[in-house]
Amino acid sequence: MTEIKTSWSKEKPPYGAFDYFVIIESSKSKERILIRPEEFEYLTNQLFDNWKLKKSKYIQLLREWNECTGFNDIEENPSIIKDIEDSINAIKGIVGVNEVEFAKMTNEDLKLLLVFFERNKSEELIIWKE
Repeated sequence: MTEIKTSWSKEKPPYGAFDYFVIIESSKSKERILIRPEEFEYLTNQLFDNWKLKKSKYIQLLREWNECTGFNDIEENPSIIKDIEDSINAIKGIVGVNEVEFAKMTNEDLKLLLVFFERNKSEELIIWKE
């Protein structure tokens, strides 16, 4: 299994923080990307802002994160991402930061995420928290 990690997920969490990840995986290509929940929160906040401005659709990742359903519900059951093309388009509108900062995604990490989605857009992508 090839693991791609965002800048922040390569770091040990600060003392007292949990070592959790949001994981998106393609079982067919044996590849997955690990994102810290704080980074994912940054991503979903940006997605929500763009949706409010009608710059993107209300994609599944955003819906499940905001409405506490699917992978983000109490039971944290994995979800299959069904709108990969729309997710790619929505993520393209996100602006990251240039330096690694806690609870933010860098522009480089956003590129990693987009490349991962593009490379696996014809695959079944599963998302969960661990």
